[in-house]
Amino acid sequence: MLMRGLVHFLQNKPVDRLQSKTLAARLLTSLVSSIIEEELEVDDPSTGAMISDISLAQNEAKSKAYSELLRSLFEPPRTDESVRSISQFVSNIVQDLIGLLISKTVLSELVSLIDTELNGADQIDFKRNLLESILEQPDLSGRTVRFEEQISSLRESLASLLEAQEDWSEAAKALQGIPLDGTHRNVSQDYRLNTYIRIVRLLLEDDNATNAESYLNRASLLIPESKDEATILAFKLSQARILDSKRKFEEASKKYHEISFTSNLDEEERESCLSAAVVCGVLAPAGPNRTRLLTSLFRDERSVNLSDYKILSKMVLGQIIKDHEMVEFEKRLKPHQLAKLPKILAVEDSEDENEDDDSKMNLQESTTTTEKRKRRRLKKGPENVFDRAVMQHNLLSVSRIYNRISFKGLGNLVGLTSSAVEIMARTMIQENRLKASINQVEKLITFKNSIDPSEDDVVVSNVAIAAIDNPNHISSEKDQLVAIAPSLFLWDESIKITLQKVESIYQHIHQNNL
Repeated sequence: MLMRGLVHFLQNKPVDRLQSKTLAARLLTSLVSSIIEEELEVDDPSTGAMISDISLAQNEAKSKAYSELLRSLFEPPRTDESVRSISQFVSNIVQDLIGLLISKTVLSELVSLIDTELNGADQIDFKRNLLESILEQPDLSGRTVRFEEQISSLRESLASLLEAQEDWSEAAKALQGIPLDGTHRNVSQDYRLNTYIRIVRLLLEDDNATNAESYLNRASLLIPESKDEATILAFKLSQARILDSKRKFEEASKKYHEISFTSNLDEEERESCLSAAVVCGVLAPAGPNRTRLLTSLFRDERSVNLSDYKILSKMVLGQIIKDHEMVEFEKRLKPHQLAKLPKILAVEDSEDENEDDDSKMNLQESTTTTEKRKRRRLKKGPENVFDRAVMQHNLLSVSRIYNRISFKGLGNLVGLTSSAVEIMARTMIQENRLKASINQVEKLITFKNSIDPSEDDVVVSNVAIAAIDNPNHISSEKDQLVAIAPSLFLWDESIKITLQKVESIYQHIHQNNL
Protein backbone atom coordinates (compact mmCIF):
# COMPACT_ATOMS: atom_id res chain seq x y z
CA MET A 1 0.00 0.00 0.00
CA LEU A 2 2.78 2.41 0.90
CA MET A 3 4.60 1.81 -2.39
CA ARG A 4 1.43 2.36 -4.42
CA GLY A 5 0.75 5.48 -2.39
CA LEU A 6 4.26 6.73 -3.08
CA VAL A 7 3.88 6.27 -6.83
CA HIS A 8 0.43 7.90 -6.82
CA PHE A 9 1.76 10.80 -4.79
CA LEU A 10 4.71 11.47 -7.10
CA GLN A 11 2.50 11.36 -10.17
CA ASN A 12 -0.44 13.51 -8.98
CA LYS A 13 0.70 15.84 -6.15
CA PRO A 14 1.60 19.33 -7.51
CA VAL A 15 4.41 20.26 -5.10
CA ASP A 16 7.91 21.59 -5.64
CA ARG A 17 10.82 19.21 -6.18
CA LEU A 18 12.41 19.63 -2.74
CA GLN A 19 9.17 18.99 -0.92
CA SER A 20 8.45 16.02 -3.19
CA LYS A 21 11.81 14.41 -2.35
CA THR A 22 11.32 14.95 1.36
CA LEU A 23 7.87 13.42 1.39
CA ALA A 24 8.98 10.55 -0.85
CA ALA A 25 11.87 9.76 1.48
CA ARG A 26 9.45 9.70 4.40
CA LEU A 27 7.17 7.29 2.58
CA LEU A 28 10.12 5.04 1.58
CA THR A 29 11.40 4.99 5.14
CA SER A 30 7.92 4.10 6.33
CA LEU A 31 7.94 1.27 3.81
CA VAL A 32 11.30 -0.02 5.13
CA SER A 33 10.00 0.29 8.68
CA SER A 34 6.86 -1.63 7.81
CA ILE A 35 8.81 -4.45 6.15
CA ILE A 36 11.31 -4.81 8.97
CA GLU A 37 8.63 -4.74 11.62
CA GLU A 38 6.72 -7.42 9.74
CA GLU A 39 9.80 -9.64 9.15
CA LEU A 40 11.25 -9.33 12.63
CA GLU A 41 7.89 -8.94 14.41
CA VAL A 42 9.06 -5.73 16.12
CA ASP A 43 6.37 -4.66 18.58
CA ASP A 44 8.28 -1.78 20.15
CA PRO A 45 6.74 1.44 18.75
CA SER A 46 9.94 3.34 19.55
CA THR A 47 11.85 1.17 17.03
CA GLY A 48 9.40 2.02 14.28
CA ALA A 49 9.56 5.68 15.19
CA MET A 50 13.37 5.57 15.07
CA ILE A 51 13.31 4.02 11.59
CA SER A 52 10.82 6.61 10.35
CA ASP A 53 13.01 9.46 11.52
CA ILE A 54 16.16 8.20 9.77
CA SER A 55 15.44 9.88 6.45
CA LEU A 56 14.90 13.27 8.14
CA ALA A 57 18.30 13.25 9.84
CA GLN A 58 21.54 14.69 8.50
CA ASN A 59 23.71 12.45 6.30
CA GLU A 60 26.12 11.52 9.08
CA ALA A 61 23.33 10.72 11.52
CA LYS A 62 21.37 8.95 8.79
CA SER A 63 24.32 6.68 7.94
CA LYS A 64 24.84 5.88 11.61
CA ALA A 65 21.15 5.07 12.07
CA TYR A 66 21.12 2.68 9.11
CA SER A 67 24.27 0.98 10.45
CA GLU A 68 22.67 0.48 13.85
CA LEU A 69 19.58 -0.95 12.18
CA LEU A 70 21.75 -3.31 10.12
CA ARG A 71 23.60 -4.50 13.22
CA SER A 72 20.31 -5.26 14.91
CA LEU A 73 19.40 -7.55 12.02
CA PHE A 74 22.55 -9.63 12.67
CA GLU A 75 21.67 -10.31 16.28
CA PRO A 76 20.98 -13.99 17.12
CA PRO A 77 19.08 -16.13 16.65
CA ARG A 78 19.99 -16.13 12.96
CA THR A 79 17.37 -17.95 10.91
CA ASP A 80 15.96 -17.96 7.40
CA GLU A 81 13.80 -15.02 8.45
CA SER A 82 17.00 -13.12 9.21
CA VAL A 83 18.30 -13.86 5.71
CA ARG A 84 15.13 -12.49 4.12
CA SER A 85 15.15 -9.41 6.35
CA ILE A 86 18.77 -8.53 5.59
CA SER A 87 18.24 -9.12 1.87
CA GLN A 88 15.20 -6.87 1.90
CA PHE A 89 17.19 -4.25 3.80
CA VAL A 90 19.88 -4.36 1.09
CA SER A 91 17.24 -4.06 -1.61
CA ASN A 92 15.95 -0.86 -0.02
CA ILE A 93 19.28 0.65 0.97
CA VAL A 94 20.54 0.73 -2.64
CA GLN A 95 17.58 2.77 -3.85
CA ASP A 96 18.38 6.14 -5.44
CA LEU A 97 16.43 8.09 -2.80
CA ILE A 98 18.76 6.91 -0.03
CA GLY A 99 21.82 8.57 -1.53
CA LEU A 100 24.86 6.95 -3.13
CA LEU A 101 27.32 7.87 -0.38
CA ILE A 102 25.09 6.48 2.38
CA SER A 103 24.32 3.32 0.39
CA LYS A 104 28.04 2.59 -0.17
CA THR A 105 28.82 3.23 3.50
CA VAL A 106 26.08 0.89 4.71
CA LEU A 107 27.02 -1.84 2.19
CA SER A 108 30.66 -1.63 3.29
CA GLU A 109 29.42 -2.06 6.86
CA LEU A 110 27.46 -5.11 5.68
CA VAL A 111 30.60 -6.68 4.17
CA SER A 112 32.49 -6.07 7.42
CA LEU A 113 29.72 -7.62 9.52
CA ILE A 114 29.61 -10.74 7.34
CA ASP A 115 33.37 -11.25 7.67
CA THR A 116 33.51 -10.63 11.43
CA GLU A 117 30.20 -11.89 12.80
CA LEU A 118 29.79 -14.98 10.59
CA ASN A 119 33.23 -16.58 10.77
CA GLY A 120 32.30 -19.45 13.07
CA ALA A 121 31.96 -23.05 11.92
CA ASP A 122 28.31 -23.08 13.00
CA GLN A 123 27.57 -20.05 10.81
CA ILE A 124 28.76 -21.48 7.48
CA ASP A 125 25.34 -22.44 6.11
CA PHE A 126 23.77 -19.17 7.25
CA LYS A 127 26.64 -17.19 5.72
CA ARG A 128 26.36 -18.97 2.38
CA ASN A 129 22.58 -18.53 2.20
CA LEU A 130 22.90 -14.86 3.12
CA LEU A 131 25.61 -14.10 0.55
CA GLU A 132 23.76 -15.90 -2.23
CA SER A 133 20.50 -14.16 -1.32
CA ILE A 134 22.11 -10.70 -1.29
CA LEU A 135 23.91 -11.19 -4.61
CA GLU A 136 20.69 -12.44 -6.22
CA GLN A 137 18.84 -9.25 -5.28
CA PRO A 138 17.74 -7.58 -8.57
CA ASP A 139 18.01 -4.11 -7.03
CA LEU A 140 21.69 -4.72 -6.20
CA SER A 141 22.72 -6.67 -9.31
CA GLY A 142 21.08 -4.02 -11.48
CA ARG A 143 23.34 -1.37 -9.94
CA THR A 144 26.68 -3.15 -10.36
CA VAL A 145 28.40 -0.06 -11.76
CA ARG A 146 27.57 1.97 -8.63
CA PHE A 147 28.53 -0.68 -6.09
CA GLU A 148 31.39 -2.53 -7.83
CA GLU A 149 33.70 -2.54 -4.81
CA GLN A 150 31.07 -3.83 -2.38
CA ILE A 151 29.76 -6.47 -4.79
CA SER A 152 33.33 -7.65 -5.48
CA SER A 153 33.99 -8.02 -1.74
CA LEU A 154 30.78 -10.02 -1.30
CA ARG A 155 31.71 -12.30 -4.21
CA GLU A 156 35.21 -12.86 -2.82
CA SER A 157 33.74 -13.87 0.55
CA LEU A 158 31.33 -16.27 -1.15
CA ALA A 159 34.11 -17.74 -3.33
CA SER A 160 36.33 -18.36 -0.28
CA LEU A 161 33.45 -20.07 1.51
CA LEU A 162 32.60 -22.28 -1.49
CA GLU A 163 36.27 -23.13 -2.04
CA ALA A 164 36.54 -24.29 1.57
CA GLN A 165 33.54 -26.55 0.90
CA GLU A 166 35.26 -27.81 -2.31
CA ASP A 167 32.41 -26.55 -4.47
CA TRP A 168 34.87 -25.59 -7.19
CA SER A 169 32.39 -24.78 -9.95
CA GLU A 170 30.25 -22.39 -7.88
CA ALA A 171 33.34 -20.76 -6.38
CA ALA A 172 34.67 -20.05 -9.88
CA LYS A 173 31.29 -18.62 -10.92
CA ALA A 174 31.33 -16.29 -7.91
CA LEU A 175 34.72 -14.89 -8.96
CA GLN A 176 33.74 -14.71 -12.62
CA GLY A 177 31.01 -12.23 -11.64
CA ILE A 178 33.59 -9.71 -10.38
CA PRO A 179 33.94 -6.87 -12.92
CA LEU A 180 37.60 -6.71 -13.96
CA ASP A 181 37.53 -5.44 -17.56
CA GLY A 182 36.05 -2.05 -18.39
CA THR A 183 35.41 -1.30 -14.75
CA HIS A 184 34.84 2.22 -13.37
CA ARG A 185 36.84 1.58 -10.20
CA ASN A 186 40.60 1.58 -9.88
CA VAL A 187 41.68 -2.07 -10.15
CA SER A 188 45.38 -2.87 -9.88
CA GLN A 189 47.10 -5.20 -12.33
CA ASP A 190 48.14 -7.51 -9.48
CA TYR A 191 44.54 -7.85 -8.26
CA ARG A 192 43.31 -8.62 -11.76
CA LEU A 193 46.10 -11.16 -12.34
CA ASN A 194 45.58 -12.93 -9.00
CA THR A 195 41.84 -13.15 -9.62
CA TYR A 196 42.37 -14.69 -13.07
CA ILE A 197 44.82 -17.25 -11.70
CA ARG A 198 42.46 -18.10 -8.85
CA ILE A 199 39.64 -18.69 -11.35
CA VAL A 200 41.95 -20.90 -13.43
CA ARG A 201 42.87 -22.97 -10.40
CA LEU A 202 39.22 -23.48 -9.40
CA LEU A 203 38.21 -24.45 -12.94
CA LEU A 204 41.05 -26.97 -13.10
CA GLU A 205 39.89 -28.50 -9.83
CA ASP A 206 36.49 -28.86 -11.52
CA ASP A 207 38.16 -30.54 -14.57
CA ASN A 208 37.11 -27.67 -16.82
CA ALA A 209 40.35 -27.11 -18.72
CA THR A 210 38.66 -25.39 -21.67
CA ASN A 211 37.32 -22.44 -19.68
CA ALA A 212 40.46 -22.42 -17.54
CA GLU A 213 42.60 -21.89 -20.62
CA SER A 214 40.61 -18.80 -21.65
CA TYR A 215 41.29 -17.16 -18.27
CA LEU A 216 44.93 -18.29 -18.39
CA ASN A 217 45.27 -16.48 -21.72
CA ARG A 218 44.02 -13.30 -20.04
CA ALA A 219 46.51 -13.78 -17.23
CA SER A 220 49.34 -14.32 -19.73
CA LEU A 221 48.95 -10.70 -20.87
CA LEU A 222 49.59 -9.47 -17.32
CA ILE A 223 52.21 -11.95 -16.06
CA PRO A 224 55.24 -10.22 -17.71
CA GLU A 225 54.68 -7.18 -15.48
CA SER A 226 54.40 -9.21 -12.28
CA LYS A 227 57.37 -9.48 -9.93
CA ASP A 228 55.70 -11.61 -7.28
CA GLU A 229 57.35 -15.05 -7.24
CA ALA A 230 54.30 -16.80 -5.78
CA THR A 231 52.06 -15.42 -8.54
CA ILE A 232 54.52 -16.40 -11.28
CA LEU A 233 54.84 -19.89 -9.79
CA ALA A 234 51.04 -20.28 -9.63
CA PHE A 235 50.84 -19.21 -13.29
CA LYS A 236 53.46 -21.78 -14.39
CA LEU A 237 51.76 -24.52 -12.41
CA SER A 238 48.42 -23.64 -14.02
CA GLN A 239 50.09 -23.83 -17.43
CA ALA A 240 51.43 -27.30 -16.67
CA ARG A 241 48.07 -28.54 -15.39
CA ILE A 242 46.23 -27.24 -18.47
CA LEU A 243 48.77 -28.89 -20.80
CA ASP A 244 48.31 -32.08 -18.77
CA SER A 245 44.50 -31.86 -19.00
CA LYS A 246 44.69 -31.26 -22.77
CA ARG A 247 46.94 -34.36 -23.06
CA LYS A 248 49.94 -32.40 -24.30
CA PHE A 249 52.05 -34.60 -22.08
CA GLU A 250 55.48 -33.78 -23.46
CA GLU A 251 55.09 -30.02 -22.86
CA ALA A 252 53.43 -30.65 -19.48
CA SER A 253 56.30 -32.87 -18.36
CA LYS A 254 58.85 -30.17 -19.19
CA LYS A 255 56.84 -27.58 -17.24
CA TYR A 256 56.46 -29.83 -14.21
CA HIS A 257 60.17 -30.66 -14.26
CA GLU A 258 61.04 -26.95 -14.44
CA ILE A 259 58.77 -26.15 -11.48
CA SER A 260 60.28 -28.99 -9.43
CA PHE A 261 63.55 -27.01 -9.21
CA THR A 262 61.87 -23.96 -7.63
CA SER A 263 63.62 -23.24 -4.35
CA ASN A 264 60.71 -21.55 -2.54
CA LEU A 265 58.54 -24.67 -2.85
CA ASP A 266 58.29 -27.23 -0.08
CA GLU A 267 60.21 -30.46 -0.54
CA GLU A 268 56.96 -32.42 -0.73
CA GLU A 269 55.55 -30.12 -3.43
CA ARG A 270 58.77 -30.32 -5.46
CA GLU A 271 58.63 -34.11 -5.29
CA SER A 272 54.98 -34.01 -6.35
CA CYS A 273 55.88 -31.88 -9.40
CA LEU A 274 58.72 -34.25 -10.27
CA SER A 275 56.36 -37.23 -10.01
CA ALA A 276 53.86 -35.45 -12.30
CA ALA A 277 56.70 -34.79 -14.76
CA VAL A 278 57.55 -38.51 -14.82
CA VAL A 279 53.91 -39.53 -15.35
CA CYS A 280 53.43 -37.06 -18.21
CA GLY A 281 56.76 -38.12 -19.72
CA VAL A 282 55.70 -41.77 -19.72
CA LEU A 283 52.38 -40.85 -21.37
CA ALA A 284 54.04 -38.74 -24.08
CA PRO A 285 54.18 -40.19 -27.62
CA ALA A 286 57.13 -42.54 -28.08
CA GLY A 287 60.01 -41.20 -30.12
CA PRO A 288 63.33 -39.33 -29.92
CA ASN A 289 61.81 -36.32 -28.13
CA ARG A 290 60.35 -38.47 -25.38
CA THR A 291 63.60 -40.42 -25.10
CA ARG A 292 65.53 -37.22 -24.41
CA LEU A 293 62.86 -36.07 -21.96
CA LEU A 294 62.82 -39.34 -20.01
CA THR A 295 66.61 -39.48 -20.01
CA SER A 296 66.70 -36.06 -18.38
CA LEU A 297 64.25 -37.24 -15.71
CA PHE A 298 66.14 -40.51 -15.26
CA ARG A 299 69.39 -38.66 -14.59
CA ASP A 300 67.72 -36.50 -11.95
CA GLU A 301 68.98 -37.88 -8.63
CA ARG A 302 65.61 -37.24 -6.96
CA SER A 303 63.80 -39.65 -9.30
CA VAL A 304 65.22 -42.68 -7.48
CA ASN A 305 62.84 -42.08 -4.56
CA LEU A 306 59.71 -41.97 -6.73
CA SER A 307 57.22 -44.83 -6.86
CA ASP A 308 57.26 -44.61 -10.68
CA TYR A 309 61.04 -44.94 -10.96
CA LYS A 310 60.86 -48.59 -12.05
CA ILE A 311 58.72 -47.91 -15.11
CA LEU A 312 60.76 -44.77 -15.85
CA SER A 313 63.97 -46.79 -15.88
CA LYS A 314 62.42 -49.41 -18.17
CA MET A 315 61.27 -46.69 -20.54
CA VAL A 316 64.73 -45.12 -20.64
CA LEU A 317 66.66 -48.38 -20.88
CA GLY A 318 64.42 -49.64 -23.68
CA GLN A 319 63.03 -52.66 -21.84
CA ILE A 320 59.65 -54.18 -22.64
CA ILE A 321 57.01 -53.27 -20.05
CA LYS A 322 54.89 -56.18 -18.86
CA ASP A 323 51.16 -56.24 -18.19
CA HIS A 324 51.34 -56.40 -14.39
CA GLU A 325 53.68 -53.39 -14.36
CA MET A 326 51.16 -51.48 -16.44
CA VAL A 327 48.39 -52.26 -13.94
CA GLU A 328 50.44 -50.95 -11.01
CA PHE A 329 51.25 -47.69 -12.80
CA GLU A 330 47.72 -47.28 -14.12
CA LYS A 331 46.29 -47.17 -10.59
CA ARG A 332 48.07 -43.85 -9.95
CA LEU A 333 46.80 -42.09 -13.07
CA LYS A 334 44.14 -39.36 -13.10
CA PRO A 335 40.84 -39.78 -14.98
CA HIS A 336 41.83 -37.55 -17.92
CA GLN A 337 45.03 -39.58 -18.30
CA LEU A 338 42.91 -42.71 -18.76
CA ALA A 339 40.52 -41.20 -21.30
CA LYS A 340 39.32 -43.65 -23.91
CA LEU A 341 40.75 -43.27 -27.39
CA PRO A 342 38.59 -43.43 -30.53
CA LYS A 343 38.61 -46.80 -32.21
CA ILE A 344 40.89 -47.11 -35.22
CA LEU A 345 39.10 -48.12 -38.40
CA ALA A 346 41.27 -50.99 -39.54
CA VAL A 347 40.58 -53.59 -42.19
CA GLU A 348 40.67 -56.96 -40.51
CA ASP A 349 41.77 -59.95 -42.53
CA SER A 350 41.28 -63.65 -41.91
CA GLU A 351 44.60 -63.82 -40.08
CA ASP A 352 43.34 -61.30 -37.53
CA GLU A 353 40.21 -63.36 -36.96
CA ASN A 354 42.30 -66.49 -36.46
CA GLU A 355 44.56 -64.64 -34.01
CA ASP A 356 41.53 -63.45 -32.07
CA ASP A 357 40.05 -66.96 -31.95
CA ASP A 358 43.39 -68.44 -30.87
CA SER A 359 43.80 -65.88 -28.09
CA LYS A 360 40.29 -66.61 -26.79
CA MET A 361 40.98 -70.35 -26.78
CA ASN A 362 44.30 -69.80 -25.00
CA LEU A 363 42.58 -67.72 -22.33
CA GLN A 364 39.94 -70.40 -21.79
CA GLU A 365 42.59 -73.11 -21.55
CA SER A 366 44.75 -71.09 -19.13
CA THR A 367 44.36 -72.22 -15.55
CA THR A 368 46.99 -70.24 -13.68
CA THR A 369 47.57 -66.50 -13.38
CA THR A 370 51.01 -66.83 -14.95
CA GLU A 371 49.59 -68.54 -18.02
CA LYS A 372 46.90 -65.88 -18.37
CA ARG A 373 49.54 -63.17 -18.38
CA LYS A 374 51.54 -65.00 -21.02
CA ARG A 375 48.51 -65.77 -23.16
CA ARG A 376 46.84 -62.40 -23.14
CA ARG A 377 44.13 -61.52 -25.59
CA LEU A 378 45.36 -59.43 -28.49
CA LYS A 379 43.74 -56.00 -28.83
CA LYS A 380 42.57 -54.31 -31.99
CA GLY A 381 44.06 -51.01 -30.85
CA PRO A 382 45.12 -49.09 -27.73
CA GLU A 383 42.21 -48.38 -25.41
CA ASN A 384 43.51 -45.26 -23.65
CA VAL A 385 46.43 -42.83 -23.62
CA PHE A 386 48.56 -44.93 -21.29
CA ASP A 387 47.85 -48.08 -23.30
CA ARG A 388 49.03 -46.34 -26.46
CA ALA A 389 52.18 -44.97 -24.82
CA VAL A 390 53.23 -48.39 -23.53
CA MET A 391 52.47 -50.17 -26.81
CA GLN A 392 54.49 -47.64 -28.79
CA HIS A 393 57.33 -47.94 -26.30
CA ASN A 394 57.31 -51.75 -26.53
CA LEU A 395 57.35 -51.49 -30.31
CA LEU A 396 60.48 -49.32 -30.13
CA SER A 397 62.01 -51.78 -27.67
CA VAL A 398 61.40 -54.64 -30.10
CA SER A 399 63.07 -52.62 -32.87
CA ARG A 400 66.30 -52.63 -30.83
CA ILE A 401 66.24 -56.43 -30.51
CA TYR A 402 65.09 -57.60 -33.97
CA ASN A 403 66.25 -56.65 -37.43
CA ARG A 404 63.15 -58.12 -39.07
CA ILE A 405 59.93 -59.53 -37.67
CA SER A 406 56.51 -60.55 -38.96
CA PHE A 407 53.37 -58.56 -38.15
CA LYS A 408 52.02 -61.50 -36.20
CA GLY A 409 55.19 -61.89 -34.14
CA LEU A 410 55.38 -58.16 -33.45
CA GLY A 411 51.71 -58.12 -32.50
CA ASN A 412 52.23 -60.93 -29.99
CA LEU A 413 55.03 -58.97 -28.33
CA VAL A 414 53.15 -55.66 -28.29
CA GLY A 415 49.70 -57.10 -27.58
CA LEU A 416 47.97 -56.13 -30.83
CA THR A 417 46.54 -57.95 -33.81
CA SER A 418 48.51 -57.98 -37.06
CA SER A 419 46.54 -55.21 -38.76
CA ALA A 420 46.53 -53.04 -35.62
CA VAL A 421 50.28 -53.30 -35.10
CA GLU A 422 50.84 -52.51 -38.79
CA ILE A 423 48.78 -49.32 -38.43
CA MET A 424 50.70 -48.30 -35.32
CA ALA A 425 54.08 -48.95 -36.94
CA ARG A 426 53.07 -47.10 -40.11
CA THR A 427 51.92 -44.08 -38.08
CA MET A 428 55.16 -43.97 -36.11
CA ILE A 429 57.20 -44.23 -39.32
CA GLN A 430 55.26 -41.36 -40.89
CA GLU A 431 55.88 -39.21 -37.79
CA ASN A 432 59.63 -40.02 -37.86
CA ARG A 433 59.40 -41.74 -34.50
CA LEU A 434 60.39 -45.16 -35.85
CA LYS A 435 63.02 -46.02 -38.45
CA ALA A 436 61.71 -49.02 -40.33
CA SER A 437 60.19 -50.22 -43.60
CA ILE A 438 57.05 -52.30 -44.11
CA ASN A 439 56.60 -55.13 -46.61
CA GLN A 440 52.85 -55.63 -46.85
CA VAL A 441 53.16 -58.52 -49.31
CA GLU A 442 55.26 -60.67 -47.00
CA LYS A 443 53.75 -59.06 -43.87
CA LEU A 444 57.17 -58.15 -42.54
CA ILE A 445 58.64 -55.06 -40.91
CA THR A 446 62.36 -54.35 -41.20
CA PHE A 447 63.95 -52.11 -38.60
CA LYS A 448 66.81 -49.74 -39.40
CA ASN A 449 68.87 -49.88 -36.23
CA SER A 450 70.83 -46.65 -36.50
CA ILE A 451 70.99 -45.70 -32.86
CA ASP A 452 72.51 -42.36 -31.95
CA PRO A 453 75.87 -43.01 -30.18
CA SER A 454 74.93 -40.46 -27.54
CA GLU A 455 72.04 -42.70 -26.55
CA ASP A 456 74.10 -45.89 -26.25
CA ASP A 457 74.41 -45.57 -22.49
CA VAL A 458 70.64 -45.55 -22.04
CA VAL A 459 69.86 -48.43 -24.40
CA VAL A 460 70.10 -51.90 -22.92
CA SER A 461 69.65 -55.44 -24.11
CA ASN A 462 66.53 -57.09 -22.72
CA VAL A 463 68.46 -60.35 -22.54
CA ALA A 464 71.07 -58.83 -20.23
CA ILE A 465 68.45 -57.21 -18.02
CA ALA A 466 66.48 -60.44 -17.82
CA ALA A 467 69.63 -62.18 -16.62
CA ILE A 468 70.27 -59.56 -13.95
CA ASP A 469 66.63 -59.55 -12.78
CA ASN A 470 66.64 -63.33 -12.49
CA PRO A 471 66.85 -64.16 -8.76
CA ASN A 472 68.75 -67.39 -9.54
CA HIS A 473 71.40 -65.48 -11.43
CA ILE A 474 74.35 -64.03 -9.56
CA SER A 475 75.20 -60.92 -11.54
CA SER A 476 78.79 -59.81 -11.69
CA GLU A 477 80.03 -56.25 -12.06
CA LYS A 478 80.72 -57.02 -15.68
CA ASP A 479 77.10 -58.10 -16.31
CA GLN A 480 75.77 -54.98 -14.63
CA LEU A 481 78.08 -52.75 -16.66
CA VAL A 482 76.99 -54.43 -19.89
CA ALA A 483 73.35 -53.91 -18.94
CA ILE A 484 73.62 -50.31 -17.83
CA ALA A 485 76.21 -48.81 -20.22
CA PRO A 486 77.12 -50.94 -23.26
CA SER A 487 79.31 -48.27 -24.90
CA LEU A 488 81.22 -47.72 -21.67
CA PHE A 489 81.81 -51.47 -21.38
CA LEU A 490 83.19 -51.63 -24.94
CA TRP A 491 85.51 -48.72 -24.20
CA ASP A 492 86.80 -50.41 -21.04
CA GLU A 493 87.33 -53.67 -22.89
CA SER A 494 89.32 -51.96 -25.64
CA ILE A 495 91.53 -50.23 -23.06
CA LYS A 496 92.00 -53.53 -21.26
CA ILE A 497 93.05 -55.34 -24.44
CA THR A 498 95.47 -52.54 -25.33
CA LEU A 499 97.09 -52.67 -21.89
CA GLN A 500 97.42 -56.45 -22.13
CA LYS A 501 99.23 -56.09 -25.45
CA VAL A 502 101.54 -53.46 -24.00
CA GLU A 503 102.26 -55.72 -21.03
CA SER A 504 103.07 -58.69 -23.28
CA ILE A 505 105.44 -56.57 -25.37
CA TYR A 506 107.18 -55.36 -22.22
CA GLN A 507 107.59 -58.93 -20.93
CA HIS A 508 109.00 -60.04 -24.28
CA ILE A 509 111.55 -57.22 -24.27
CA HIS A 510 112.53 -57.88 -20.65
CA GLN A 511 112.95 -61.64 -21.10
CA ASN A 512 115.12 -61.29 -24.20
CA ASN A 513 117.18 -58.43 -22.84
CA LEU A 514 116.36 -56.32 -25.84
